[in-house]
Formats: sequence, structure tokens, C-alpha cells
Amino acid sequence: MKNVYLIAAFLLGYTTSAFAQYKGLDVVKVADSQQLYENENIHIPNIDGYKTLKCDFHTHSIFSDGTIMPEERVWEGNRRGLDAIAITEHIEYRPHSSFIKADHNESYKIAKGVEKNANIIVILGAEITRDKPLGHLNALFLKDANALNVEDPLIAIDNALEQGAFIMWNHPGWPNDTSTIYKVHQELIKQKKIHGVELVNGFEFYPIAFKFCKDHNLTYMGNTDIHGVYNQTYRTDKQYGPMTIVFARERSVEGIKEALFAQRSVVKFGDMLIGSESNLRALVKACLPYKIKSIKGNEAIMEINNKSTLSFYLQLDSKIISILEYGYIEFKVRLDDKIKFTNTFITDNSQLEINITELK
Repeated sequence: MKNVYLIAAFLLGYTTSAFAQYKGLDVVKVADSQQLYENENIHIPNIDGYKTLKCDFHTHSIFSDGTIMPEERVWEGNRRGLDAIAITEHIEYRPHSSFIKADHNESYKIAKGVEKNANIIVILGAEITRDKPLGHLNALFLKDANALNVEDPLIAIDNALEQGAFIMWNHPGWPNDTSTIYKVHQELIKQKKIHGVELVNGFEFYPIAFKFCKDHNLTYMGNTDIHGVYNQTYRTDKQYGPMTIVFARERSVEGIKEALFAQRSVVKFGDMLIGSESNLRALVKACLPYKIKSIKGNEAIMEINNKSTLSFYLQLDSKIISILEYGYIEFKVRLDDKIKFTNTFITDNSQLEINITELK
């Protein structure tokens, strides 16, 4: 008990002494408290020739059916360690419109106001919200979301395309738990009016739709579609909130836009990674540089250092090998072996396989 009193007396004396130094001062600014919040929990290295950017292209605020202000959505993205976030309010569904009086660009303008301080790129988007068979589509990189407020959704798509928009087909398995590519989607894809498919949305993903991207050369996308508070929605110490990993020439709106049109993306959802074979291969090679040592005939010892916070699960013959974030591992291989990365998906039944000698 005596020690408690001594500690209390010390703190009281220190506090009194410190506050005494403020006498006569008009303003005291504590600059350190204004520094940006840095979240380094998710680290993914750049791949050759491109910057690796972490993005969420489907979010909502109180300006449609979300529950928080748009600037808070941007700060959430900062705390998640994202590089870019798209504000994609519903065009047709605005349940708070009785007291939120604004056009379809206002939430983006508010979010854009904190872009610099939050150190995150803010993208103007909008969600065309219709029943199936068309379903929901996000138009990204808009100049004026008001142009999408028309009765015919196909005209809304055309109006977005006139602005140079990237069109993403949202959550193909929602709301009836059936991922069907309807005739309207086939026609839009044929006309190059759909550019990507959202394979992961919030807490669900659509394995059959992985093949839609591969078969039709579309961009692999995954997003939160967040409406509530992020930390209340994803209550875990591991960031399971889905994101689209983009390989861009530069960290800018135009850099991200060019990369999406060029299909340079991988979807992250927990430990799952979904993308084209070429993009997954590039990501794995950047994250898992290796060395071959102790070669004896066709056998060798391989050592791998994981340069990322991603986890990888490998199958080598009958062995299952885990390489967790920033992990190091050694194991015996044959030089003509293939490694299957079991947490990667190109389609629902196709996973990335790499020859041992290709990993470097």
C-alpha cells in the first residue's frame, strides 16, 4: 500500500510541475497527436514493374443505406491499411433521403475532403440497384454519379461508360444463393460493358463465378460492401475483410483504373487468394523468394522466406506445408517437383501450381 501512495504522490507532483509550465500561454499545439494512423498489419510486396495496392471498391455511407458518414468510411480504410476506397452509394435506394438532402455526388465530395490527411485514394462510384436478372452493378471512376439516375438501367450503364467508367457486376450469388450468368450479363460482357465480377462480397464468396472471370477475361474483384462500422462488422484480430489487391503502375486514381481494365488484380479474403494464373504467380514469386541448397542428384533442400503478412499453404506430393506471415521454412524437394498452392484459386476447381525451378 505504501508503494501505491508513493507512486500517486510522484504522479501528482509531476503533473502539477508540468502544468505549471503552461502559465500565460495562449495555445499549446501537440503536433505528434496529429500524425497519421499507420496500419502495417497487412504488408504485400510490390511485384516486378508494379506497385501493390490494397483496395475496397464497394462501400456505403449514410447517404444511401449505410450507417456512418463518408469521411469515417475513409478513415476506416486508413486504419485497415488500404491504399484506395470507392464510395459507391445506391442510386435507386436511399432510405435516409427524408433527412439527407443531397445529390449522388455529395458523399464522395465529403469523403474526398479527408483524402489527403487519411493518405488514401478516394474513388467516385455508384451502385446501379435492380432485381435479378440484371442485379447490382458498381460503376467506378465516375465524373458525375447523377447521370446514372435514370429509369432504364442499361441507359445508366451507357451513361457511366461515356464517363470512362469501369463496370463491376456485384455479388452474383445474392440474394437467392444462386450464381447465374444470365443472358443480360452475357450480352453486356460481349459488348465490353461489364469489366469485372465481385467474387467475394462481405462474408460470402461465389466459387462458380470464379470461372466467369477466367472464361470471359474479366477482372477478379472482392470487396466488403460495408454498411456498418468496420470494426463491429469484422470482429477479429485478423483482418478478414475482403479486398482487391491491384498491381498498378502508380499509386493514383489513373494508375488503379488502368490496372483494373488490364485485369491486374487478386482478391484476398482471409487466407484465400483468387485471381488469374499470371497474377497469382507474380504475387507468389514476390512474396516467397527461395533458395535451393544442398543439392544431391535430383534432391535438394529448399528454404523460403515469406516477405509478406499473407499466409500460403503448399501441397508437395502428399505433404502439406504452411508458410505463415513473415515465416521461414526449410524442406526437402525433388527439382522436378510441382508445388500446388492450396489457398489460391483460379477457378472453383483450379489452383496455382508452380514448378520448383520457376519459383525464383
